[in-house]
Amino acid sequence: MSFFKDLVYGGVGFLIGGPAGAAAGVAYSKGEDVVEQQKKQVDATRRAQEQARQQYAAESKKAEIQNIRSVRQQTRQSRIAQSSMLNVGAQTGGMGSSAMAGGMFSVSSQLGSNIDYMSQIAKQNTAIGGFALGYSNEMANASIAASRQQLASAQMGMATSIFGGVGGYEKVAKVFA
Repeated sequence: MSFFKDLVYGGVGFLIGGPAGAAAGVAYSKGEDVVEQQKKQVDATRRAQEQARQQYAAESKKAEIQNIRSVRQQTRQSRIAQSSMLNVGAQTGGMGSSAMAGGMFSVSSQLGSNIDYMSQIAKQNTAIGGFALGYSNEMANASIAASRQQLASAQMGMATSIFGGVGGYEKVAKVFA
């Protein structure tokens, strides 16, 4: 397709400005190709940003589910330990003793500490994921900015080629001479 487009633009340019016009037409055609590719690059970068956001959301949900599962497991294990203590206390006649109460409170205290630790880890993982997403977004923004700069450069090159191809430099020199 590009060859035929180059041929048409070059042919029209030749009809308007001779060989220089043909060169300008082909340069313009190539410039359009560059512009089109730059736009595709920007679109791809935006899609990558959206994918990063979706990945972060999915990983956050996964971490939340794992954290809830861990809390449930810790709670279950502490209840099993307390039940076992109650059973042993009932069999040995130690029900209501201070040792029994201390053991029960110790298990409860350990459960609270474990849940607090898991909560702190979850907060840190969320913060780390947020920073990773922020980094990914800023890298994508930098890529978009670079693409836009290249696009502007390609458009300027097209304009310069057309200007020069139709004798613009000589015409301007005559005006200022």
